[in-house]
Amino acid sequence: FKNMHNIDVLIRHQATTIDTKDRQVSVKNLENGQDLAFRYDKLIIATGAQPIILPLPGISLENVFTLRTIGNAIRIKTLVDSGKVKNAVIVGGGLIGLEIAENLVQRSIKVTVVELLDQILPPLDRDMALLVQKHLIAKGVEVITSDGVKSFEGNVNNTVSKVITGKRQLQADMVILSIGVRPNTKLAQDAGIEIGTMHAIKVNERMETNIPDIYAIGDCAESIHLVTGRPVWIALGSTAAKMGRIAAINATGGYDTFKGVTGTMIVKVFDLNVGKVGLSEREALKEGFKTESTIVPAGDISHYYPGARDIIIKLIADTATKKVLGAQIIGEGNVDKRIDIIATALTFGATVDQVSKLDLAYAPPYAMAMDAIIVAANVLTNKLSGKTDGILPQKVIDKLDKGENFILLDVRTEMEYMSGRIKGCIHIPLDKLSSRINELDNTTEIITYCRAGLRAAQAYRILKNAGLKNVKYMDGSIMAWPSELEK
Repeated sequence: FKNMHNIDVLIRHQATTIDTKDRQVSVKNLENGQDLAFRYDKLIIATGAQPIILPLPGISLENVFTLRTIGNAIRIKTLVDSGKVKNAVIVGGGLIGLEIAENLVQRSIKVTVVELLDQILPPLDRDMALLVQKHLIAKGVEVITSDGVKSFEGNVNNTVSKVITGKRQLQADMVILSIGVRPNTKLAQDAGIEIGTMHAIKVNERMETNIPDIYAIGDCAESIHLVTGRPVWIALGSTAAKMGRIAAINATGGYDTFKGVTGTMIVKVFDLNVGKVGLSEREALKEGFKTESTIVPAGDISHYYPGARDIIIKLIADTATKKVLGAQIIGEGNVDKRIDIIATALTFGATVDQVSKLDLAYAPPYAMAMDAIIVAANVLTNKLSGKTDGILPQKVIDKLDKGENFILLDVRTEMEYMSGRIKGCIHIPLDKLSSRINELDNTTEIITYCRAGLRAAQAYRILKNAGLKNVKYMDGSIMAWPSELEK
């Protein structure tokens, strides 16, 4: 690297202080303890992030790991390869925790994920996170939510053997802490560099800090969210790479700007691809937006083409401007393509209607004639314009839990109905609905559902055209239903 680029890379050296007055960085050689000093004309800080480790009793026991470095990974793999791990507990249900869970299950290890919040994957809305949780459980992962780890207990060898939570005790031969990371800002903060509201280094769009000729990039630096216009801290390698390019251009005499991020993320969870971009509905409401959303299952390619797989899209919009605010997509099919489409739409402030008219690539091996993201945009456009009245599955669950009086109408075929249904529903197949409308109480709210939502929407229209007023259809229907079905 030195010969190719004339760049000195000093490994096992730690930057200890930055003297902004004398423009000098003090460094310690960790191999021999030697103190060094390097003068700078321009300084780029890329100190990254560090794992959050809570000071819990037993945290220092053997076989309690974080996974941040190559060394961490080697130690974990060595222990797994030894065959001594039968039960593993992962503390934290975020992206890294779920990726670890999959890999441990593939090594025939019993895995339990413990998450303090009431859902895994906190960036997602609860209704979408529950679908991922359902898949994890089907793959043999025990998922515990709304419960926090209190301590760890060890055996006579000082090796972890139990995880104590607020509600239970879990056997554990290995524990992996995956509760997140925080920006590593101490070096910058000690030098008087301003820290922003997100507890990361505050930078402008040229990646400059408040100290002249000092830049900050990557996981230690804030960015701007392109949807809200507010500071945000999202630790992703893709963002760090773009920031690095911008800082390098500016530090070497050029001029370029980094406008911000849309919070685009994706993760593989067993057979599911899980992506999110922009704001979740929960985040949008917290930011003060009035939202409308829809959940739409669709095929990733034409359904008759070999290899077609389902995806489920949640699309969220601002009711005032009709602009897209965000999307969450999960499924075995191609998710990243649609996430990237919405990332582009958010970057340029597109409305739902504009997304619905995008000229996207089509051939049966690659997409449906009307791509899944366009279908979702059309469904959301219908809701925004008042043409239809859909209700999300989670809201139906809430109504059932509260014991509200309404009719849940299953319009699938007899065979589908017998294979599994939502408890308490009544069944009238769609092709018989028009002739059996008189069986329904038109003074009671009616919510229709089917397998994926299309027939439910058609049933909604039949009932509305027949003069029934209080009718809704369930977005996503059975495919987006996170709970068990009755048989």
